[in-house]
Amino acid sequence: MAKMLTDEQLIHFFQKGDAEAFEELYSRYKKAVYHYFFRQVHISGAADELHQEVWLRIIKSSSGFNQQSSFKTWLFKIAHNQLIDYYRRSSRQPLHLVSDKTDEDDIENNHSMSSSSEPDKMLQEEQAGRALLSALKALPDEQKGVFLLYEKSGLSLQEIAVITDNSFEGTKSRLRYAVKKLRQHMNQYLAVEL
Repeated sequence: MAKMLTDEQLIHFFQKGDAEAFEELYSRYKKAVYHYFFRQVHISGAADELHQEVWLRIIKSSSGFNQQSSFKTWLFKIAHNQLIDYYRRSSRQPLHLVSDKTDEDDIENNHSMSSSSEPDKMLQEEQAGRALLSALKALPDEQKGVFLLYEKSGLSLQEIAVITDNSFEGTKSRLRYAVKKLRQHMNQYLAVEL
């Protein structure tokens, strides 16, 4: 029955003590939140920690959800703030310039399950995947954050503007520039490599 309820109904039931409602919300968003963190910090351990902290905050502050925005927007606002706190706590620059073996492992695992049995095609797909990860890592943090929220979370530009404390037009502009830079990087790569 919980699967048929909206996010807002579930958080309302959770506020009243229904643990199953929380479990359903967690089930719906655990992958999207984790991927948001992993694509920002590129370290699986840090992404795991941030992921757990966000869900603990949801539990502790569920009474603060007041339905002025959707649960999804509220959740990713907490995640965004958690990421900012992470960078402040660790006195680190965003880690988009740091390479992590996990990215390469993800590409290899994805392509090992590829339906293509042609070695040349598999190699091209793997190289294109690495080029895309490289292009994503090279984006300025603001653009990367908006792009990942838009692509991985399915949030609207208006919701992303609320999450990132930006104007709608500023958010739209960041997404447009991110897509333009990714296309340029991939076009150059595809022209050279393939």
